[in-house]
Amino acid sequence: MILSSRNKIRLSKTLHAQTTPYPRMNVWMRRAVFVLILSAVTGVYLAAKPSTDSIQRSNQELDKTKEILGEQQPPTSNQAELETYIVKKGDTLFNVSQKYDISWQTLAQINNLSEPYLLKIGQTLKIPDNK
Repeated sequence: MILSSRNKIRLSKTLHAQTTPYPRMNVWMRRAVFVLILSAVTGVYLAAKPSTDSIQRSNQELDKTKEILGEQQPPTSNQAELETYIVKKGDTLFNVSQKYDISWQTLAQINNLSEPYLLKIGQTLKIPDNK
C-alpha cells in the first residue's frame, strides 16, 4: 500500500481508496449537530415560556373576575338551627350535601373540614336546618 496523496490510498495500479482529510471529522460533526439541536430546543422553550410578570398580571385579572357560582354563606347559629348527621358507610361530603340541599363547601366550612374532605364512619356532621 503506497500513499499517493494525503487523502488517497493506492490499493493497486487502478484501485484507489478515498480517505477523509480530517479523520475525526465525524465526531466534530456529531457534536455540532448536537449543539445545534440543543440551542434550537432551548430557543423554542425560551420563546414559548411566558414571563413571570405576565403570569402575575393574568392571575390578578382572574382573581378580580372570579365568581363562585352557587356560593352560599354559611349560616351562623343565630340564622338557623343545626341538625346532626352521623356518617354511614359510603357517605361522601357531596352526597350528604345533596341530601340536605346545601353546598358541600358550606357543609365543609360549618364542620371545619379541610382538604381532602375525608369523612369517617360514625363522625357527626352539623347540618343547617332548612325550615
